Amino acid sequence: MKEMLQYLKPYWKGLLAATVAVAVSTVCDLLLPAIMSEILNKGVYQADFAYIVKCCAVMAAVALVGLGTVILGSKISNDVVASFCAGLRDAVFRKVNQMSFEEFGELGTAALVTRCSHDVETVSWIAAELSGTVVMIPVLFFGGVVLSLRKDVALSLTMLAFVPVILAIVILIGKKIDGIWEVSDKLIDRQNEIMRERLRGIRVIRAFNSEKREHARVSEATRTMASSFIRGNVAMGAISPLATFLLNVAAVLIVYLGGWRMETSTGLTGGDIFAIVQYVSLVSAGVVTGAFAIISFPQAEVAAKRIGQVLHAKGMADPIERQDIKLSGDIDFDHVTFRYDGAAEAALKDVTLSVKKGQRAAIIGGTGSGKSTLVQLLLGFRMPTSGEVRMDGMPTRTLSRRTMRDNISCVLQNATIYSGTIRDNVRMGRLEAGDVEIREALEIAQAGEFVNSFADGIDHRIRQSGKNLSGGQKQRLSIARALLKNAPIYIFDDSFSALDFLTEAKLRATLNQNLAGKTQLIITQRVTSAMHCDVI
Repeated sequence: MKEMLQYLKPYWKGLLAATVAVAVSTVCDLLLPAIMSEILNKGVYQADFAYIVKCCAVMAAVALVGLGTVILGSKISNDVVASFCAGLRDAVFRKVNQMSFEEFGELGTAALVTRCSHDVETVSWIAAELSGTVVMIPVLFFGGVVLSLRKDVALSLTMLAFVPVILAIVILIGKKIDGIWEVSDKLIDRQNEIMRERLRGIRVIRAFNSEKREHARVSEATRTMASSFIRGNVAMGAISPLATFLLNVAAVLIVYLGGWRMETSTGLTGGDIFAIVQYVSLVSAGVVTGAFAIISFPQAEVAAKRIGQVLHAKGMADPIERQDIKLSGDIDFDHVTFRYDGAAEAALKDVTLSVKKGQRAAIIGGTGSGKSTLVQLLLGFRMPTSGEVRMDGMPTRTLSRRTMRDNISCVLQNATIYSGTIRDNVRMGRLEAGDVEIREALEIAQAGEFVNSFADGIDHRIRQSGKNLSGGQKQRLSIARALLKNAPIYIFDDSFSALDFLTEAKLRATLNQNLAGKTQLIITQRVTSAMHCDVI
């Protein structure tokens, strides 16, 4: 929880301003019963209309000040909370982008989405409390008690007698729901995971007529999650009516005892009793708000721990500063072995190969033979368990990962397309590229024909994950993106698998023509893709 407070430091001025505004507003609330008491005691009982008008004017002024400060405090508080959430989400997202593949897989996409959304929203409660509620609770409680004690000690003690009972109820309910929030958050992750699986695999589900079964899985996960939240919220919801009931009982006793004390000539007036009853209402608000704060803290603490799991991830931070090195394209693997964490066998075992500048090298093998792992080693996504990878004779351990990737343009195994225009997707290869260069890259990648078939051409909108494109179209856009980047090494990781043989043949010819002198690594399962390379 302390770590979350670090993200509030930049907004301390806003927190202070909101706290002062809420404090002033709360003081105004406390002054109103005292002024009303004076109206009853000195105005109504003595039939002094001028005094009543004067006090009403003061009440109106105090109420306006209270209204203005509460609006100001709410505005500042909301700004602080929104800024805090934005900053925390930014930090979480940055860390997610740096996480290792193992860390990413351990938490899962669904859990990471929940941490960026639901958990951050829950932790925002801290900012909301510190920017107002934290000062309102003591001012309401102690201010109400002190002002009521000034009116009558006995009646004030009657009110205070009920506070320990309320606190006992809060503690009992708090213990009951303490573990519910952690379970509930895990259930949110599970529900999100199942929902994402169903949406991602909707075609397979429909192909096997499994809609009913999958719907039942999602419904069951949702029911379980909802049941957990309902138990927690019902328990929390019991606090307010119980506290209100007890304090209303206190108000009834105060009115009864106050009437009795007035008959015994203690000097107590109806205005005093009215003021004390109003203070009971204000103290009640402070107690209930404090009770909810006590109950809500464990939920925010659980969310903070879950966010901390992401922020404390070791990640893939580049240990070496980015170097201004332009490689020529030589690649060497010297007895390289790589084993994934927890794997029984190595994905790559004692691999030795050499690719010279300008060569077209094919790496061919079956599924699971380690072809894509080799690409990950070249891109610096992973480091060899043993052996050495060299680029232009320099061990990759001595190169920054950014430098390695600056000198490689690649098309990974799964063609990744983003929502936006065709121009946006291709331009990711080189942000400063113009439309002429984009169209040229599309032609080389054999994508020009289908792009030109759209009325809006490269401005054609692509849906999320390229849902409105075929597999071959997505592969060709990914190839065009890679071609737009000027690099000495080009890697095509099973990038032609969705293309027909004629299109692939045309693509190979244009690649050989336009990438002459560049090193090409063709990762493939097709013999026809490998047979035209210089080395296999």
